[in-house]
Amino acid sequence: MIDAETLAQMNGKYVCPPDAGPAWRAAAAAGMDMSLIEENLKRSPWERLLANDRALALVRAIQQAKPVSDGITH
Repeated sequence: MIDAETLAQMNGKYVCPPDAGPAWRAAAAAGMDMSLIEENLKRSPWERLLANDRALALVRAIQQAKPVSDGITH
């Protein structure tokens, strides 16, 4: 379930937190999606590692997949 604040950010411009430092503000100004970073920082380090493992497994599966064109494996 998406809360009202997240929905507002999705539909509008990102608003830096009031305590954001200069590097955070510079990244947001450069176009980085800081809301994704904020969401990830809500997770525990272990949850972030598990998400990374899932993403890495997906990339490896894609790399190992053989492209098929006209029914012929290349």
